[in-house]
Amino acid sequence: MKNLASFTGSMTAVALALLLQAGAALAADQVPTPESSFGFAPCAERRLATYEEIERYFRALDAASNRIEVFDIGATAEGRTQILSIISSEENMAQLERWREIAERLARAQDLSDEEARALAREGKAVVWIDFGLHSTERAHAQTAPWLAHLAVSEETPEWHSIRDQVIFLLLPNLNPDGTTMVAEWYREHVGTPYEEAPLPELYQKYVGHDNNRDWFMFNQPESRNVGRLLYHQWYPQIVYNQHQEAPFPARIFLPPFEDPMNPNIPALVMRGINLVGEAMGRRFDQESKSGALSRVNFDTWWNGGMRTAPYFHNMVGILTETGHSSPASMVYDPEKFPSSFGSTGVSTSDPSTFYPNPFEGGEWHFRNSCEYMITGSMAVLDIGAKRREEWLYDIYRMGRDAIERGAGETYVIPAGQWDDGTAARLVDVLRWGGVEVDRAASAFSVGEGEDRREYAAGSYLVRGAQAFRPYVTDLLNPQVYPDRRLYPGGPPELPYDITGWTLPLQMGVEVVRHEVAVDVRTEPVEWAAVPAAETHGGGRWGWALDPRANDAFTVVNRLLAAGIPVSRLAAPLSAARQDWPAGSFLIENDEAAGRELDRHTGALGVERIALRARPAGEIVELRTPRLGVYHAWGGNIDEGWTRWVLEQFEFRYERVHDADVRAGELAERFDVILLPDASLASMHRGLDADLMPAPYAGGMTSRGLFHLLEFVDSGGTLVALDSASELPLTLLDLEIRNVTERRSSDSFFVPGTILRLAVDTSHPLAWGVQPDAAAFFARSPAFEIGRRASRSERQRGIEPEPPEAISVAARWAEEDLLLSGWMLGGSVLEGNAAVVEAEVEEGRVILLGLRSQHRGQPHGTFKLLFNSIYRGAS
Repeated sequence: MKNLASFTGSMTAVALALLLQAGAALAADQVPTPESSFGFAPCAERRLATYEEIERYFRALDAASNRIEVFDIGATAEGRTQILSIISSEENMAQLERWREIAERLARAQDLSDEEARALAREGKAVVWIDFGLHSTERAHAQTAPWLAHLAVSEETPEWHSIRDQVIFLLLPNLNPDGTTMVAEWYREHVGTPYEEAPLPELYQKYVGHDNNRDWFMFNQPESRNVGRLLYHQWYPQIVYNQHQEAPFPARIFLPPFEDPMNPNIPALVMRGINLVGEAMGRRFDQESKSGALSRVNFDTWWNGGMRTAPYFHNMVGILTETGHSSPASMVYDPEKFPSSFGSTGVSTSDPSTFYPNPFEGGEWHFRNSCEYMITGSMAVLDIGAKRREEWLYDIYRMGRDAIERGAGETYVIPAGQWDDGTAARLVDVLRWGGVEVDRAASAFSVGEGEDRREYAAGSYLVRGAQAFRPYVTDLLNPQVYPDRRLYPGGPPELPYDITGWTLPLQMGVEVVRHEVAVDVRTEPVEWAAVPAAETHGGGRWGWALDPRANDAFTVVNRLLAAGIPVSRLAAPLSAARQDWPAGSFLIENDEAAGRELDRHTGALGVERIALRARPAGEIVELRTPRLGVYHAWGGNIDEGWTRWVLEQFEFRYERVHDADVRAGELAERFDVILLPDASLASMHRGLDADLMPAPYAGGMTSRGLFHLLEFVDSGGTLVALDSASELPLTLLDLEIRNVTERRSSDSFFVPGTILRLAVDTSHPLAWGVQPDAAAFFARSPAFEIGRRASRSERQRGIEPEPPEAISVAARWAEEDLLLSGWMLGGSVLEGNAAVVEAEVEEGRVILLGLRSQHRGQPHGTFKLLFNSIYRGAS
């Protein structure tokens, strides 16, 4: 069949049809089954295939059939090869580039008339994406992928013929190959033991674990980039189906429609498409007597950045399902033990209702049943993709066309000459990963007139509103305004499901200016942003200063220290060679080796330097390579993983500090600085339950370890507590610092994931190089009141106790205009209180970062708070 096209030219249509039919039947007989490859059926009781086994099976399918082709799409974080399979009819597979080209032209909606788009929609094939394996501990979907692939290639039913004829099926077997193998091997090691259902003791993605579904606008991780390239640069599917587990108990599957609120930047046709596909799915489940399909509970469509939500803003219909029962072992579900309703929704778990018309009544449930539900969901999506092929194709064009028209009078400008030009370039690249069209000005230009006139230098970036992905541009570059939703009129607020604010320019500390005009300037398209060429200002010979505003200056310094080049910091602002830099400039005295290293690194990273004539006046603080430990608790702490990732991007060296290390003590012999990632005191103290985990992974740092941390600080070490980890030093040390957000009811104070204004003292060593008016990410974080509370007598006399000299504040939450993007309740609790604090304790210090300074690798504008904290302990 592979070479059929070479000898069919003279055949009659009837003969060709008969030959294709016979060849298809023969091909189906020759297609290997998953059982023949694995040695067991997909989703068999208490059996899990590794990613390597799944990949081998897909390649065997490719070798056996003309209906599938497997492509390598890139490496994972641990170096595995990630694959994509494309499945369609033999005829369609022979013209894949044509179908891809049509999908791209319609999605981009440029240089097309409506008539031309209609013709392409009639000709083209629907592109439907279904993925598996994103969250590796949700074990059923990774095992379902080979089963669905076998059906798609081998089945000869009329429905499957229609799907293959009308659809280009992009089946991504695994969004997280590393985690699938980790989970499978862990389960195999412990199946049949008391620890069969013990959780994996590590993150199931090298850095981010479960947060691999929180990286779909930032594209920090390699797996995200592999997939983003397919979605937004190559194939542009009209439907994107993302499989998950678990369903709200006791439902067997959650499927669309979703709960409110809806993000207003999502096109109406996307939401209508989601509802249409979701209803088709629900109908199919009931046609197949599969009970327990639930909609309109918990999951909303507000947040951008998930695998199924980011496509919304690209005019794609994003589908999420959450299937119940992820355990490979069977279970009997007793309806007498079901909760009466789904959480606080009031929706009954036993009585039929509009969005739960066929309740699950309990009984025996097998792993295979969960996979069967995923097959049914996939079939429903593929079927409606085929039946409404032309509509999906034309609708994605229509949304792109409308976006271009609406954005015709709109331009975003990212000016050259930012506080941190390297981070501005990174913001451009983030947009480019998401398929946004960006241009670079070839000459200087101005926008506006009179007092509103703004001058821009050559090299400024332009993001024009007149592009198909305008909803994505609008959502990422503007503040979010989450609606004020109440449980009933005048009642308590309905708390958001997820974070509410994520505006990129705010998080990254990059100025982006929106103009309501189409800017006319000669530009060139940007594939990837180039870091501006670094300048060396002045001509002195004493040595050099590096710009402390640049995040990449820390990369340069880490390289210099690793090469043995001495580096220090200036505690005062620097004015030299017509440059005015804030406090914290890095100083390197002149010698041949230092000059050579600086030439190698500053140019490549775009870090500006000043050649100084003399040693600057003011206090100078010497640096050395920090002996840095990052606390690592068993069980997989996502914040710890993101912290490691950020540190590695800027080349900080670190060691992981396990509970056993903390319990052993003598920490000051090994470390200058110990970072505690976001975690509660209880979780650090107790660790994982010995009844749940094998002995090597059970238990926390214990009281002995807590004592050793205090000993570490007393003997001169620096303990840096990130976000809620501040509970540990505040509880154990006698500090005159109080967390004002502690024990507050969510009815009066709740900030779920919001960007707030931060007033920064840039003279403080923890804030060197940070913008004085900064934006910071706050998510159920602490805030600090400094000093002891006034006694009753002092209050009566109007006396406010003086704050202790040993405690200093580097940043406070703004007293006015606190909310920048998202939603908050009870913001007055935060106003004016401290966010970043340093406390001297005996010979050492404690640093409290009461914010998400490195959250998901996104808030580049506050990275320096973390970096400065590390250097503070090694100065």
